Amino acid sequence: MATEEDYRSILIPTQPFRRLRIADYKDQGRKKKLFKGEYIRTSAKTIDDLYYYYIDEGQIVATFEQESGEPAPLYWRNAGNAFSAEYNDYASIGRYKARFIAAKNTVLFAFTQRQLYELMREDAELFYEFVNVCHMSFAQMGHRISNTGYQSSTKRMTMWLQKLCATQAPLADGTFDIPCNLTLQQLSELLSIHITTCTKLVAALEAEGVIERTRTHIRILDMPKLVHYSAEDSSIAY
Repeated sequence: MATEEDYRSILIPTQPFRRLRIADYKDQGRKKKLFKGEYIRTSAKTIDDLYYYYIDEGQIVATFEQESGEPAPLYWRNAGNAFSAEYNDYASIGRYKARFIAAKNTVLFAFTQRQLYELMREDAELFYEFVNVCHMSFAQMGHRISNTGYQSSTKRMTMWLQKLCATQAPLADGTFDIPCNLTLQQLSELLSIHITTCTKLVAALEAEGVIERTRTHIRILDMPKLVHYSAEDSSIAY
């Protein structure tokens, strides 16, 4: 059964989802340490190459290279969670590379496909957990595309906020108090909005009494207004 934490991590991917069972087997993996800014430099080519990574400490961001050479973040993985790294260079084509970069100092435990298969034979729950991790990735990427594709910045922001509200019940007064520690820079990257526009948009929604933002939370104060500002004729247009 998915939890509020799971759903919220899809829309705020810098937050972890449930702690994974693979952590119980980390002593069988190969320990790797990455300093902030370093990345995994290998791509799995065979079933005996490192492929599946459990994050014991820190945070990894999966990126694809843009024409400018700058990385475009695709999704994040946090302590207690796991991810599949690149396989057969499918994600890196020509000079455009995929990178799994440490967003902070990070400790990983890496498993080959062969190891993962053998562990799953002994513990079937690891298979279902792996399926869940795959679908978390699908969901994070899919919602990013649906939130950002061919929409104004205002629509991107209001759509994302409405989805967050759908992941939890409102408070007694009808407001939504959502744990969210995204910086404005991270939010602009997540929604593919220029940082200046993102800052102005958040300020405008706060000025209109729609939201209230702190370092740790976003509070939705007026859901009808939020829905209104997602309309074509919204007075907040970016």
